[in-house]
Amino acid sequence: MADEHLPSIKTGVKFGGGAPPGYEWNVDLFEQAFEEASEILDEEQYDSIADEVRELARQSDPTHSQTVDVRSVEDLFEVRAKGGILGKLNIRVFYFVNKPTRKIIVLGVIKKENNGPTPTGDKLRMRRRKRLYLEKYPNPTIDN
Repeated sequence: MADEHLPSIKTGVKFGGGAPPGYEWNVDLFEQAFEEASEILDEEQYDSIADEVRELARQSDPTHSQTVDVRSVEDLFEVRAKGGILGKLNIRVFYFVNKPTRKIIVLGVIKKENNGPTPTGDKLRMRRRKRLYLEKYPNPTIDN
């Protein structure tokens, strides 16, 4: 799946929305991330992964969670999920945090096939998407 020059972005959640006390972060996601997740996961599995991301949006620091398995991958972060409703699937959700806009930007979703580090091709694709996002929104504001 080829990345487009200007990313198509969907809104996941908005700051202050959701059940009290509300989300502390906005969530934007690349259309490609949604498509990747839809190709890998059934509806219940997708909802489970979306709940993990929504949980990050409720936290003061979505890069260091007490309830979601988050790891840094160079200049990005990944939600690591497997087991339970996912069965044997080993899912990674890549994102970065744009603090000036209080946004979590979901870049992509992969089914990890190996036990080692994240494959280089996946890391490069996610960094490219981050660059495209920052090119599209070079002067971030809360309203972007």
